[in-house]
Amino acid sequence: MNRRYWLAPFLVMLGYHLATTNGLIHGTDVIFPHAGLWLGIGFWMGSSCLFALPYLAYPYLYLFFRGGGRGALAATMITSIFSTIIPPLGIIGWTSPWIGALPTGWGGILVVLMLIYGLGRWEENKMTAFLVAAMCLSAYLWSPFVWGVWGVPVRPASPALPAGWVSIHTDYGELSNLSYVTTSLRLVPRVLRDLESGDRVVLLPEGIAGPWLTGTRAIWQPVLQYTAKHPSTTVLLGADVLSGRQKYVDALIQMHDGREKILPDRIPVPFSMWHPWAPRNSFRMHVFGNPELATVDGVRVGYLICYEQLLVWPALGLWHSGVQVLLAPADVWWARGTSIPAIQRVSVDAWARFLGVPVLRAVNL
Repeated sequence: MNRRYWLAPFLVMLGYHLATTNGLIHGTDVIFPHAGLWLGIGFWMGSSCLFALPYLAYPYLYLFFRGGGRGALAATMITSIFSTIIPPLGIIGWTSPWIGALPTGWGGILVVLMLIYGLGRWEENKMTAFLVAAMCLSAYLWSPFVWGVWGVPVRPASPALPAGWVSIHTDYGELSNLSYVTTSLRLVPRVLRDLESGDRVVLLPEGIAGPWLTGTRAIWQPVLQYTAKHPSTTVLLGADVLSGRQKYVDALIQMHDGREKILPDRIPVPFSMWHPWAPRNSFRMHVFGNPELATVDGVRVGYLICYEQLLVWPALGLWHSGVQVLLAPADVWWARGTSIPAIQRVSVDAWARFLGVPVLRAVNL
C-alpha cells in the first residue's frame, strides 16, 4: 500500500460516520437542552472518530497479511468487526456499514467480500481485479435481488405476521410522570377494544407506560384480567422496570393468562439512559446477557428494543435461535425531524430479512 494513502481508510470511514450520525446533534440538544448545541456536536464528532479509529490499523493489517486481495479482505474484516460489531465500540456503533448487506442474506455478504478481495488485488493485477468485480456485480444484478440502497426489495417479501398480531403506534412525544398516567388511561380502553375485536397479540411502544410501579399496574389491571379470562391473548407493553436500588430496566411487560413476565433489554442508550457515573435512575447495561427471546402465542419471537435495533451486537444473539417473528418497539420522539428514525426502520427491516421473519413494530413519535 502506497504510504500516501495510509490515512485513507480512516478518513473514508470518518466521513461515512459523520454523514450517517449527524442526527445526534439535534437529538442530543433535545435530550440535554441545558447543554445546548455544543454537546450534540461533541457527541457527533467524538463518536464518529471512535468508530473510525480501528481503521488506523488497516494499512498495518494489510501488510501483515501480505497485501493484495487477501490483505484487503483481512484488514477490512478485522477493522470493521472492532469498529461497529463487538464491544466496546459495538454498543455505540449504530451505523455499521454491514447492515446494508444484511437484506440480501449470506449471498449479498459474500458478494461484498469478493468485491473487497477483487479490488484489493487491483495494484497487483488490474485485469484479475476487474474480472472478479465484474463477475460479482453481474451475478448479483442477474439474481432476483437488487441492493436496498436503491429502494428495491432485496429479497422476496418477508413472511406474513401471524393472524391477529397488531401494534399500536402513538404520537405522544415526550412523556413525564403525570403524562405517563394520562397515556395509560387512554391506551387501556384502546387495547381492550383490539382484544375484543379478535386480535390475539398487541404490541405497544417502548417505555409508553413509564415506571412500572404499583399505580401503573393498577391502571393496566383490566388488561391483565382480560388475558386471564382469554388465555389466547397477549399484550406486550413497554415500561421501565425497577431493578435494584433506584435502577431501571428498559423492558416489555408480557401480559398473558393473567400473569406478568418481564422481557428486559440488554443495551440501553448510553449517556441518556445508561450512566454508571450517576447510578440513580440509570438503566441497566447487560452487554453479555442472554439473547432477547420469548414465546408469544405459541410463536418463538426475538425482540430488539429501540436503540438495540441500530446495533449489530444484540441482534447477533437472534441468529440461529429459531426466531419466527421480530418485535421492534421504539420511542423516537427525541429524534423527530432527523434521519435517525429512518435509519432505525431500515436496520430493523434488514435484520428481519436476514433472519427471514416478519417484523412487528410499535413506535412513539
